[in-house]
Amino acid sequence: MKFKTDFREFYYLDEGIVNNLLGHIEGFVQDEHSEMDRLEKNNQGKVNVVGLGNVGKDLKTTNEVLKKGRISAELKYKRLFEYMKSEGLETIDVLDDHLWVLMIQEDEYFEIKGSFDFTQIYNVSKSAEFYGGLLKIFDQQREKEVETITTQANKLRDIQERNGIPIKFKIVDGGYTFIAYLNERFLLKEQNEVVGNNYKMLCKIERVIPKNQKYNLFDVKEVEKQLLNREQRRQKQTLPPEFLETVTGPAAIVMPIAIYR
Repeated sequence: MKFKTDFREFYYLDEGIVNNLLGHIEGFVQDEHSEMDRLEKNNQGKVNVVGLGNVGKDLKTTNEVLKKGRISAELKYKRLFEYMKSEGLETIDVLDDHLWVLMIQEDEYFEIKGSFDFTQIYNVSKSAEFYGGLLKIFDQQREKEVETITTQANKLRDIQERNGIPIKFKIVDGGYTFIAYLNERFLLKEQNEVVGNNYKMLCKIERVIPKNQKYNLFDVKEVEKQLLNREQRRQKQTLPPEFLETVTGPAAIVMPIAIYR
């Protein structure tokens, strides 16, 4: 017997956007569900009938059971996705130059199939937090170094909380990149749990990067103000190369709604 479900293993799910879209479509946001189950039971009994004495009769009893529960973000997403599919939502797993120009337009929604990875700076941020924590525990003599590492890691986290964690999502042929900025609050798994390349992302196209044009994943001026002090900026000290990471078009910046497989 074959068994197939539409179960999704979510890596990222922005419940806020899901609620907003469902509210726009349905006119309200439903957070709870309740239903009444009627359970009827036949009981064999006896009743006295004049002239016949005691005779058997089926007696019915009815019990009503109220079921209530919170509607999870995953179930809300399922409802949203089914609606979008019924309205013509397309899934993209292969592109060429003609299809790119024809399909990838601002404000369009797509489900994209492919793989994704984090930027180099996300790895640096995690490493800084980890290294600073180890020094704090095992090496009390290097207090100043611990403080520097921890401070810089906190500044990196502040930047990510404001602007999102950038990822690069690529379809199977690898020729086109979709850049998404993830809200850390809606991450459902750790980076080391991202295995394989069979992922899907539901997203909205926000900006198209033309062919051969370079796009900085980070606002360099903002990062300089955060990480370099006034004297370092006056001396024109440059940022580490991880902050200068770019993507060359054709590419698109998207609003991520969900990543799953």
